[in-house]
Amino acid sequence: MAKKLPPAEAALLLSKHPHLREHVEKFSREYGRPEFYKELDRSLSAIRNPNIIYQIDDEVFVHVYRDKETGELIYYVIEPKIEKPEVYDTVLNKITELAANVKVNEPSPEILRDLAQKAFEELKIDPSLFDEVYYNLVKNIVGYEKWDSFFKDVYLEDLRNAGTVTYVVHKVWGNMRTNIEFESLEEVDDFAFRLGLRMNKRVSVTHPIVDGILPDTRARVNIIYGTEVSKEGTAISIRLVEKEPMSVVSLIDLGTATPELLAYLWLAIENGMSIFFCGPTASGKTTTMRAVSAFIKPDAKIYSVEDTPELYVPHKNWQATVAKEGRADMFDLLKASLRSRPDYIIVGEIRGKEGSIAFQAMQTGHPVMSTFHGGDIKKIIQRLNGPPINIPLPYITNLNIVVIQRSFRRGRRIIRRVVGVFEIEGYQEGKGIMTRQVFRWDPIYDKIEFLGRFNSFILEKKIALFKGYADPRKIYNDLDERAAVLEEMYKRGIKKYMDVFGLIKRYYYFGLEGLPFPVVKE
Repeated sequence: MAKKLPPAEAALLLSKHPHLREHVEKFSREYGRPEFYKELDRSLSAIRNPNIIYQIDDEVFVHVYRDKETGELIYYVIEPKIEKPEVYDTVLNKITELAANVKVNEPSPEILRDLAQKAFEELKIDPSLFDEVYYNLVKNIVGYEKWDSFFKDVYLEDLRNAGTVTYVVHKVWGNMRTNIEFESLEEVDDFAFRLGLRMNKRVSVTHPIVDGILPDTRARVNIIYGTEVSKEGTAISIRLVEKEPMSVVSLIDLGTATPELLAYLWLAIENGMSIFFCGPTASGKTTTMRAVSAFIKPDAKIYSVEDTPELYVPHKNWQATVAKEGRADMFDLLKASLRSRPDYIIVGEIRGKEGSIAFQAMQTGHPVMSTFHGGDIKKIIQRLNGPPINIPLPYITNLNIVVIQRSFRRGRRIIRRVVGVFEIEGYQEGKGIMTRQVFRWDPIYDKIEFLGRFNSFILEKKIALFKGYADPRKIYNDLDERAAVLEEMYKRGIKKYMDVFGLIKRYYYFGLEGLPFPVVKE
């Protein structure tokens, strides 16, 4: 729920931060006084002409408004600027000199503060300039220079440049142009080169396409370098990673999934079903898989395999492995996983020959969760059966469930929905893989329908059998109870990942009696 900042707190911010006060006073004369918000949510996207400021760091604020001339939504970063560049340069040179006597592997904000204070004292610089100089030193030396503020905003999903201009994808307002611009295409080239150094990647004309992960933020970076392969010059795209994963309750809040659908996945994961989360790029499939990993039994041994580290598993008994070029690829790591006898294997994404090992793991009784590109159940099966994965059709039946997710634009918002959940029933010669759809998204009413109630192969023929139910339809009572638990968390606003995981653990250990609230099944 969006929360406005009380007027007294907004006034305090304005008095404390001169750069914020200056911006608001100048802006208000033309656009009217902005509203200050403490928290945002997607309901704010319904405001046609937003005029909203929110804080993302001690000194940094974001102003969202609609430009009167172009009609564009603007993401305006308000941060301390260098008013006297000559002072900044003098301090930077002095810090470089002082740093020669400091034995550290890498600079840190704390070390920079000490050095900057010494530089100000020795150079006898006006102390009132310290805050703006120090902020920009940290931003340019330790942080990500002009793009540093973007990494502090929890409401951003992606950022990229188009020539010298920077654009972001915001969780509330979607694509927006920012006020952060590079001086020239040469500056973009230099920034791309330094990003490459941070990822231990070589960025050059001879290596123009670079993918990697920023080690401190885990953000995924794609660089297309130079004008020879990119018409508008160097293009940098960064997909930001949330510090704490989105929880299953957040998926309910966003409309991505329903309590009923998530309860179905809870039962499936609890009982060792293998599941693929499928969809196009940026459909949210990895986010959903991270969220539902909280359903794995708390004491389970989990083994994960990735080529870029994006997964987050809250369980203590988690062995996380990452492929390294020239040392161990995903195929090698998946083979190794079978020797450690995990209760669950999570694969970041299946794209090639590692798929054969994943299906071998399923065949030997190791449940597997993974993401996979594909937006249609038939095409997903075709891709698994064809090169380079080459899974024989009869082996594909080791996969139990396929969850298909997509993103859509609704007005100014981007929404993500689970559009279909399919169960794989078996294989028949001449007919191929038999599937059954158990959940379907209705785009007209934006509603996810449960087609599988009293008609689910996985629930009735597999999970109910495992549980020893004489009447397999009793399994729907289990589903309804878990759905009621999730619904109650949603009603009570319990959305943080670890809070949700903590309650799921208590449910596993103690049942409904272990929860701190009553649960009523409808």
